[in-house]
Amino acid sequence: MSVTLTNALGRLVTFLLPHESYCLARGACACGVQPGRGGRRLPSSLSLATGVTLEDVHEAALTVPDLAAAIRRGEVILKRQAPTTPPSSPPSTAPEASARASRKKRGAS
Repeated sequence: MSVTLTNALGRLVTFLLPHESYCLARGACACGVQPGRGGRRLPSSLSLATGVTLEDVHEAALTVPDLAAAIRRGEVILKRQAPTTPPSSPPSTAPEASARASRKKRGAS
């Protein structure tokens, strides 16, 4: 499931997504590895400009303590998105209905 985050603060906010909380909750590592630093992980981040809404943010971001605190303070507005379901296929027409539709109507030439 994903969430939508909106910056309600009057300035840019940036949240580091630490490996210990974000990647663990996500189930996959989202950290970058910078060459030349001995393979050290660099956490990814989430930046929200003033009044910007970011959609389809992984729900694991809610486990980041700084982001959770900003949501509680009202600095970032959280909206949960309903899981998307694939559109259902249109109902098939019964053979009888298609047979009736192919018959000529009275008075048609």
